[in-house]
Amino acid sequence: MAVRTIGNVTVVYDGDALTAHLNTASMEAIVSAIDTTNLASTANEQTAGSAAWSIGIGGQWSPTLDGYLGPDAVTPPTTLKTLVVVIGVLASPATYTWTTNSFLSNYTIDASDMQGVITWSGTLAVSGAPVRT
Repeated sequence: MAVRTIGNVTVVYDGDALTAHLNTASMEAIVSAIDTTNLASTANEQTAGSAAWSIGIGGQWSPTLDGYLGPDAVTPPTTLKTLVVVIGVLASPATYTWTTNSFLSNYTIDASDMQGVITWSGTLAVSGAPVRT
């Protein structure tokens, strides 16, 4: 059964709820492929490696949002932050938590449309696997 997106995605970075500032969010886990081909192989052989996780986010920019993310863009923190991403309906969501393992790796403010709204986008990079509940 399909689940609608509106109201079913929550992103909390370093204790700051970013959800009200989002109109797009995606979570990506890319599993690396390790080449195990050897001289006895008859074709390319691979096995699964580690997953690299990232969370792409964006929406309408505001000074409040900039207060949350701007400091980490100007001066990247030496201590990684906690990130919690909740996806799904309230009755049965999937929660992904990285405790002190995330950082802002990309922060873009786009004011190119001089007659429209200011938008922003960013990427939250994480170290290690999440705790999934």
